[in-house]
Amino acid sequence: MSFGTAALLSFLWSTVKYLIGVGVALAGFHDPLFGWIFTSAGAFLGVVLFTYSEYWLESYLKKFSKSKKRFTKTNRRLVWMRLHGGLPLIAMLTPLILSIPVGTLLCTTFIQEKHKIILWQSISIAFWGTLIFGSLLFFDVNLVQYLQRLNLV
Repeated sequence: MSFGTAALLSFLWSTVKYLIGVGVALAGFHDPLFGWIFTSAGAFLGVVLFTYSEYWLESYLKKFSKSKKRFTKTNRRLVWMRLHGGLPLIAMLTPLILSIPVGTLLCTTFIQEKHKIILWQSISIAFWGTLIFGSLLFFDVNLVQYLQRLNLV
C-alpha cells in the first residue's frame, strides 16, 4: 500500500470508526508517528463534523415530532451513565468501543456546549492514539500482535 493511499484510508476511516483507521495505519505506515497524525486528525475532524451535524439534525427533527417524555429502559441507562460518568466516560469509550458518530450523539444528549464535547473527545482521541502508537514507537510493543496472540482480534 502506498503512503498516499494509507494516509487517505486511515484518515477517512478514523472519521467514522477509529479502530479501523488505526488498523489501516498500522498496516500501511512504517513509522507510527505518521499513523498517529493521520488517525488523530481524521478522528478530530469526525468529532467536529458529527457534533455540529447532530445539533442541526436534532433541531430539524424537533420541528416535526411531538414527543412525550417516557421512562424507558434506554432512558434509565442514559440517566445512570450521565450520573456515574457523564461526558468523560462517553468520551473515553468513543474511539474504541463506540464509533465517533454514536459517541458524539450520546454526548450531545448529555450536554449542550459543543466546545466541551469537542474538548473531551479530543483528549480521548489523543490518549488512545498515544497509547496505541506510542507503545509501538517507544517500547516496540505492537498491541495488535499481542491481542492476536490472545485470540482477541
